[in-house]
Amino acid sequence: MDQTAEDTLVFEPLTDTRAILGESPVWSPLDNGFWWIDIGGRKLMRTELTGKTAAWGTPEMPGFVQYVAKQIIVGMESGVFAFHRKTGEFERLAALPETGVRFNDACTDAMGRIWAGTMDLDNQRDNGVLYLFDIATASLVPKLEGFRTINGLAMDEDHIRLFVSDSHPSLQTVWTCKLLDEFSLGRRELFTSFELLDGRPDGAVVDAKGHYWIAGVDGAMLYRFSPDGQVSRRHKVPVMKPTKPAFGPDGVMVLTSFKDDHLGGRLLVTRRRRTFPPA
Repeated sequence: MDQTAEDTLVFEPLTDTRAILGESPVWSPLDNGFWWIDIGGRKLMRTELTGKTAAWGTPEMPGFVQYVAKQIIVGMESGVFAFHRKTGEFERLAALPETGVRFNDACTDAMGRIWAGTMDLDNQRDNGVLYLFDIATASLVPKLEGFRTINGLAMDEDHIRLFVSDSHPSLQTVWTCKLLDEFSLGRRELFTSFELLDGRPDGAVVDAKGHYWIAGVDGAMLYRFSPDGQVSRRHKVPVMKPTKPAFGPDGVMVLTSFKDDHLGGRLLVTRRRRTFPPA
């Protein structure tokens, strides 16, 4: 198959549970399932590979969920929270210094720290900030500013760089930033633009070979980029507004999306082992 040929991953619903705006899937081996959120419905959810799904209401609009040090960490409007499975309670670990914003995307690095970005609740201002959250110290430190709709956060450990995108229609760009040391980022370098691609850059993940997988929201597409920024695969997906892919065990990939009148809003799954290596 040609490197840039379109391909179709066979996605099917893993669960009948539907989100208004499904986002931020992440695998938890401790829970043997994927955690994900419904931003519009203000829910945190866990779906096992059998399809069994549990859901908890969140006190604020959530933006991301991450699995760190056997803990479930959720970013919301006022800060970063730990979710306690036994009680269903949310404990705030760090507060955001500004109001009128919420977290929108996140990823975890090899040190177990969370890189997370915020956005304006009304998506009108370019006041989005990229933060570094260290669960060990509960510190929330700003690293980059000036985003409209921050997205695409993923860590490329081999190349020691962070991916970050802005999916706002006026920008539609993905950058990388070198990690200069444990706490410092280099300047943003252009990785790719979505100007000539279907959809806008949304959530993303990096696989074991350094390929960058990113959802093309509004374009019904899932793209795989090589480490040098070239599109190596274009996968049509059965939802118009996919939001973020994630890897699980044994070659499983899941995909979240906006709710629509077809499959959108459900957690979708595909099991094509040879198409992608594990993250």
